[in-house]
Amino acid sequence: MRRVWMMWFCANLIAGMAAGGEAGIEGWKNYRNAKFGYELFYPAEMEYVSYIEGGSGDLKDARTGRVLAEFEVWPPDMCPSQAADTQAKEIGIRRAKDATQADGHGSSSYCGEPMTVREIASPGSNKIYELELTCISDIYPGPGDDEVDAVQEAPIVEAEPIITKEGKKGPTYFVDISQSWRRRVLMVDPTGVDPRRGDKDQTVVPVLRKILTTLRTFPVEKPPGICIEDLSR
Repeated sequence: MRRVWMMWFCANLIAGMAAGGEAGIEGWKNYRNAKFGYELFYPAEMEYVSYIEGGSGDLKDARTGRVLAEFEVWPPDMCPSQAADTQAKEIGIRRAKDATQADGHGSSSYCGEPMTVREIASPGSNKIYELELTCISDIYPGPGDDEVDAVQEAPIVEAEPIITKEGKKGPTYFVDISQSWRRRVLMVDPTGVDPRRGDKDQTVVPVLRKILTTLRTFPVEKPPGICIEDLSR
């Protein structure tokens, strides 16, 4: 039922954009973030819920409340100061990798290389990047509960982890929302693109691409003050 609804929604979205001309946002809602200096538009059938002064947010199906995509501004703070040659693309790729790391008892998983990075054509000046990452899990063999006492008496031998390929995570996105005084990205992770999770539905992806092309940035002033981290350098 959800797939049928999304197919109907996409068809109406494309028709609405064709009728609406270049802007393609007639009847869409607007989210504007005054702290980080960006705004975007999204369909009326959805809702955007922001958290932590707009540092993160969820795009939801307004009817069911289901999360369709997770948003995150990175870095969310002002400190420490960035190097002069810092690039938004590098920030986004590094954050996309780091955000996938998960550790459990005797195991870990992460997504990274090999990775595919594409720049999506956009009518605006903000660069949009689409990524696909390779997911790996490491499981470290260990004793069962009934072997704990025996292991404690025996010499410790480091076992090699069992490495398993979990598949590809993607497409996932980030957009350059930098200010002249701070390089920054907006990370956008659609629901259903991570093979390590149960939900593999990717029907929201075409709509999300259209939403990202509406994103625009505007200037915001640099907050006053000096970073303590910079004074300690």
